[in-house]
Amino acid sequence: MHSSSQNRARNRLAALLCACAFGLLAAGCHNNNQDSGFGVAWTTLTLADDAGPFTSYLVTVDAVVLVGKLDGAVTTIGVPETVDFTKLQNLSELWATASLPIDTFTSAIITLDYTNAQISVMVNGAPVKAKIVDPSGATPTTVAVSVNFDSSNELTLLPTFATSNALRLALALDLAASNKVDLTTNPPTVTVKPFMSISTTASDNKLIRVRGPLINSSVTGGTYTVVVRPFFDEVNSLGTMTLFNDANTVYTLGGITYVGNSGLDQLSQTSAGSTETAAYTTFEPTPTPAAGVTAGIFHPVYVVAGGTLEDFFTQGLEGDVIARSGNVLTVRGATLFANLAQVIQYENLDSQVTIGPATQVTADGVAGLGPLNFNSISVGQHIVARGLFSSSAAGVTLLDSTGAASTDTGSVRIQSTEVFGSLISSASGSLALNLQAIENWPASVYNFAGNGVSAAQDPTAANYLVNTGALTLPAAAAGDPLWIDGFTGPFGLAPPDFIAQAVNAEPTVPASLVVAWTGTGTAAPFATLTSSGLTIDLANAAFGSGQLRIGAENIDIKTLSATPTIVPAVAQPASNGLPLFSPVFSVGPGATSVATAASIQSFNGFAAYVTQLTTTFATPTPATQFVARGFYSRSSNTFTASSIDVVL
Repeated sequence: MHSSSQNRARNRLAALLCACAFGLLAAGCHNNNQDSGFGVAWTTLTLADDAGPFTSYLVTVDAVVLVGKLDGAVTTIGVPETVDFTKLQNLSELWATASLPIDTFTSAIITLDYTNAQISVMVNGAPVKAKIVDPSGATPTTVAVSVNFDSSNELTLLPTFATSNALRLALALDLAASNKVDLTTNPPTVTVKPFMSISTTASDNKLIRVRGPLINSSVTGGTYTVVVRPFFDEVNSLGTMTLFNDANTVYTLGGITYVGNSGLDQLSQTSAGSTETAAYTTFEPTPTPAAGVTAGIFHPVYVVAGGTLEDFFTQGLEGDVIARSGNVLTVRGATLFANLAQVIQYENLDSQVTIGPATQVTADGVAGLGPLNFNSISVGQHIVARGLFSSSAAGVTLLDSTGAASTDTGSVRIQSTEVFGSLISSASGSLALNLQAIENWPASVYNFAGNGVSAAQDPTAANYLVNTGALTLPAAAAGDPLWIDGFTGPFGLAPPDFIAQAVNAEPTVPASLVVAWTGTGTAAPFATLTSSGLTIDLANAAFGSGQLRIGAENIDIKTLSATPTIVPAVAQPASNGLPLFSPVFSVGPGATSVATAASIQSFNGFAAYVTQLTTTFATPTPATQFVARGFYSRSSNTFTASSIDVVL
């Protein structure tokens, strides 16, 4: 290693250790005479499976309490936060950098409040607000979920001379395991019984969003630091976090895109305290000078900051453009967030966003889309718009993002969008798709009029034209399903209809396997159960349904040649050998109230998990649901699971 690299590494580690100590009830980086007595839990929250039929799942997460061997119950997070779990399908959120006493923590109690929940499900291609009940049929309020760590991988913080001891605490809610959806009622009924898992390592490689106002930055050190304010919070401070710039980090500031150090330099010139930032990061576990003590580094892949992210003069609206007439966008499944008023509202009716030549348009995480303007927004695009909010007499949410008002910058962020369909044909740099869904909405809800150079060239679902550029396409034959991430072509300029950033075939797309048993369930859910894998018993009399969900694709497992073999994923260490991703396997009941909370047991090892399942079913205790998350190979009929939840 060259001396300049050594200095850079030394600076990065020093910044990391000080960042861990900042604002904690500990001595800090400059105390070398006594143990700090504290460590840090970088607490992240995500969705264990996929959104499934849900278009919104807004609930309040009240608190997290960890139970230590020495200190007993310790409130780790006590600030209620509103969370839309459907937005956590493809990312994790850094919830807090929690200060904890030195201890070994064996379990957690997570409290959720459904009093003001906004839960909607898709019915005939549109969101419909659901009636929410608990298993007794009553309206749920506060719910507690108790989860035990793997006994061989508990959250253990060791004494150090500073609060440099930091571990990741990964929490995940399983929507399929937590809810039963009845679409035969009007409105649909959702029965809630939350099911969560916990681990000191994540079971996936999702990006982690770190949101909050800027504190300071160091161009020479390659870092910037923020107050952690997760989700929609505009008031509270849940710790601080230092992030480490990379040469390829994409920054979007003031409508301009920068890469690497130039972006950090621009960020350093903005106002601390008032500049809001959102970094989408990877996590790198790192050793520290103290033996047996680890920490970690968050590397932003891309950063959005400033008024296009959020401000107090405008309101935000996120959703999917299903039609455009002139300069008016029709947006389905939108979430309205008014920062100053602290209002988060899901829109079951289609919203309307008005744009114009003064609208500032940017693309999240992409530096090479070229000059963007209001005509870069076309039908099919997922957007986050900011503007002035009003409501029509019919209750339709209206957002003026034209930028005409003096207090309204008027902006739209276009975000990576997923289209799904079957391959018709491909050639160098392009392919044609039989389009079935965009962002999980069926293709039939999209009106592509105006997207084409002429009406004759407007996109059609039956022959959706994709520019794949220099991408290497996966091996696929006509009729094979494809999942394509990217951006819709500019309005009025199709074809191409879509500009691909990635093209994926079935084996490389995250999948969920969801099984439900009828009645009280079954104590014999598996045809085989060994330390190397398991299979679902499709002949069991209580078997109700089994669905493979891969994005918008749904496969009834009874239509397969045989029941899939479910095998555990292998833990993945970081390049330095420290744990990075580990599978998480859980079993237990959900919870219906604080008074009746029962423990869910999480495991990182599959053999120990199988032993627990065997013991559980021998009692006998019936299983009612099974949810696995991972990847499915049709050629081998194998599902490789990074997480499994069995609900009792």
